[in-house]
Amino acid sequence: MRYRLLIFFLSSLLCHAQDNTRSVFTLKPTLGLNGCQIDGDSYGGYNKLGMLAGVAVNTRLNKRTSVDIGFYFSQKGAKHNPAPNKGDFSYYRVNLNYVDIPVLLKFNLNPVYFISLGPSVGYLVSYSENKNYVDYTGMYPFNKFDAGFNIGLGRKMVKDKFFVEVRSSNSFLPIRNYGPIANQIYYPNVIARFFNKGLYNNVLTLMFSYKIDYKKKSEEQQP
Repeated sequence: MRYRLLIFFLSSLLCHAQDNTRSVFTLKPTLGLNGCQIDGDSYGGYNKLGMLAGVAVNTRLNKRTSVDIGFYFSQKGAKHNPAPNKGDFSYYRVNLNYVDIPVLLKFNLNPVYFISLGPSVGYLVSYSENKNYVDYTGMYPFNKFDAGFNIGLGRKMVKDKFFVEVRSSNSFLPIRNYGPIANQIYYPNVIARFFNKGLYNNVLTLMFSYKIDYKKKSEEQQP
């Protein structure tokens, strides 16, 4: 039922755009840098860096509102380095490689700044995990699917062709289930604390996009 509603929602957006003679479909190649952590792993801080790369298809609904559907390769995870001066000799690193598909509503606050928000789904392509210099990959598998909520603030640059955006993404489904011990763990992230079922991705992304316009023939023929 949920999938039917999503298909209906996307179809309605596309039909609305096609009926609007001023609508423009835009491709947005994107590169970005992720600052990552995992809520619930007992470590804190965006210490794990990852790459984001892909493309988004933007459909303009009206002068101030549009919809972005992204297709990204995104590296997430967590990292903790030893701190011998503090008596901490533990090491932890997990790298999670996802194909992410966010569906975001974008709203122009003014001619320069915009906000974006909406859900995303991700598929885990591969991962590696190392704890105290021992390879744990495959011992405690991560869930194949991730689902999260995204919110971002962006700025248009250079004749509205380039965009820079800071985006926060938080899982609302666990990427690894904890089972009965979940209620004993404190989560600094309010979303993870509400669901409280295991480990959750928490990512801050700095992303850069370039706009490639594809105008309808009816627009191109206008004087």
